[in-house]
Amino acid sequence: MKQFSAEEKGFHGTIKAVVEIDEDKGQINKVWAENVTPNTIGAAGIATWLEKANQTKSVEIDAVSGASISTGALRKAAITSANQSKVLSIKENVDTISGASQSDSNTVKAGIPEPANYPLLKDEITEYDVDTYENEFDVIVVGAGGAGLAAAATAAENHASVMVIEKQGIAGGTTNYSGGVIQAAGTKLQKETTQFQNDTPENHEREYMKAGEGRVYQDLVHDFTQNSPKNIAWLAKMGIKWTNVYGHTEIPYAKDYFADRIHVYENGGASGNGIILTQHLLNYALDLGAKITYNTAVVGLITDNTDNQRKVVGVVTEGTDHQLKYLKARRGVVLATASIDQNLDLAKDLSPQHYEDVKAHHCWSVPTDQGDGIVMGMSIGAAITGFGGTIDFDARTGNGTDDRVPTIPSIFVNGNGLRFVNEDSTYAYEFRAIFNQEKQLDKPTYQIFGADSINEKTSPWNKESLENDVKSGLVVEADSLEELASKIDVPAANLVNSVNTWNKNATNGNDPEYGRTNGIKAFSGPYYAYRNTPGNLGALGGLKINKNCNVLDVYNQPITGLYAAGLNAGGWLGSYYPGSGTAIGGIIHQGRRAAKSILGL
Repeated sequence: MKQFSAEEKGFHGTIKAVVEIDEDKGQINKVWAENVTPNTIGAAGIATWLEKANQTKSVEIDAVSGASISTGALRKAAITSANQSKVLSIKENVDTISGASQSDSNTVKAGIPEPANYPLLKDEITEYDVDTYENEFDVIVVGAGGAGLAAAATAAENHASVMVIEKQGIAGGTTNYSGGVIQAAGTKLQKETTQFQNDTPENHEREYMKAGEGRVYQDLVHDFTQNSPKNIAWLAKMGIKWTNVYGHTEIPYAKDYFADRIHVYENGGASGNGIILTQHLLNYALDLGAKITYNTAVVGLITDNTDNQRKVVGVVTEGTDHQLKYLKARRGVVLATASIDQNLDLAKDLSPQHYEDVKAHHCWSVPTDQGDGIVMGMSIGAAITGFGGTIDFDARTGNGTDDRVPTIPSIFVNGNGLRFVNEDSTYAYEFRAIFNQEKQLDKPTYQIFGADSINEKTSPWNKESLENDVKSGLVVEADSLEELASKIDVPAANLVNSVNTWNKNATNGNDPEYGRTNGIKAFSGPYYAYRNTPGNLGALGGLKINKNCNVLDVYNQPITGLYAAGLNAGGWLGSYYPGSGTAIGGIIHQGRRAAKSILGL
């Protein structure tokens, strides 16, 4: 046996492929990888790729959709390694890639093909149309993101047979790109690590109801907040180690109900750390007997329309062989395919703010988040609700994401040079205000700050990075406010007055205009303007459900056998995203609730 190795740059760094070859037999014996960054999406994809490579004794394995950059690099390095031997000669063909490991949809425009968008069936399929079912299960889960995996794990631990169907080549979906944090009130860890000793799920519910601005359904919010502490404990049971708790930034009209509630697990909290959560859920479900199939789309629901009542009894799937297969769900189907994140047409119809982001290629959800579950539900009469909002934040500054990182002394101004929002409010709240101002005036908005502002510990800039951003044009610099106003095309008198008013009030330690409580300091020149730029983590809105996660039809009646969870469902989030830890908390809760409802628990 001889070993050969080569390296290629992957998404998380350089990956080394090692190929062991039996030169006497002229075949590959074993393949492995080194320098793989643990707890990453790339690592999960590489594990899947290596399993296939070692099963087939081949390095001509396609890159894994959902982790194509890392697995594509490993594939190339493995082929280079194998070709170093005297007995193998493998041609480096372009392999099939059906998804990007980077969450930024700009990578699609850079030459990485979009995933195959399997067309959904236009005709309703009933039991009368099905000659033979490929297989049958108690519960079929559509989508292996956080909600789908939570549903699968819950159903499996209650002794149900479970099949999870996933469009990508790895599990986790957009949850992989999250920090994995979860909001919960009244937990032991919250009491041990924060000053909020008397916080309760009821107070948590009140804050979410205020943030929902009358658009959310209280029974959904109540069920979520009441069960969040139990979900924290459930995840701990499968090995998640919760380590600390922090809070979101301000929601101006909900301050009375604020508390530090965002729970962080070991090695979690940053973008991409959600893979730790999803891998725990996946392994837990698989260990309990759940099954999962990858690179397969659900393209239709199978219904039974006898007794004048529509009932979902199974799904139609299509894999890479483009053959339709029919699977029977004895007890229920859970739709967990996220919202309309990457679907430009649906976004235009349903969600104007999200549409602007997707149109500008600022959405970082996985490319397979096309709203499939929502469309399939609608095709059999399901109602939709909760559209219009989106999960927006500024990826460059991270402004408004964490109450431990208050906004630097600065103000946001619109195209008329006027201040319009509390700059330290939670990120999606302020980006809704930014969106509204920019649509009203058809001009960009800016963060205005001074040279002394970057001396704050929480500044996203230091002297060097600010200079680089000025050189690149990302930030505009001027010695005076009048000069800055000219450069960003806003009325000079308005900009001068906006900054002077801020400075005058800040000197007195308050903000009577918008009630900001952090970062209240005057700033001086030279002055800078950064154009507020949204990064998008997905749309809000989905199928209408009740608290048991039954999908409701347009007459508010449950569609028997059909359930929706997480961001595939609407009505539990309002016109903006109320703070980190909400989505993952709701995803886990509703996945569990849907499974329990199916099983009558």
